[in-house]
Amino acid sequence: MKMICINCPKGCEMDVTVDGDRVTVVGNTCPKGEAYAKAEVTNPTRMVTGLVRVAGTRKPLPVKTRTPVPKPKIDAVLFALHQATVQLPVRIGDVIIPDVAETGVDIVATANM
Repeated sequence: MKMICINCPKGCEMDVTVDGDRVTVVGNTCPKGEAYAKAEVTNPTRMVTGLVRVAGTRKPLPVKTRTPVPKPKIDAVLFALHQATVQLPVRIGDVIIPDVAETGVDIVATANM
């Protein structure tokens, strides 16, 4: 499969071959590209950002996952964000939802309110 690396502005075009447990990457110009391609075909992850309701106000709190979550868990993470309501005050980095959707990843505030 063809893949474009997103780790730097070069955007290396890579050819990735999966044969059982073996992943071969050709076309990367640095080790980051190879690591990215291997992770993307074996266990793709993404950072998730969103908004959480704040009790007593119409203004939502912006949040994000502390680290990337597996792509198959993104819908569950978004559902948890939709269900959550936070009490003020909140500071950047405060854990809003620990271990969201049983991913082992925390949702943290990205703004002070």
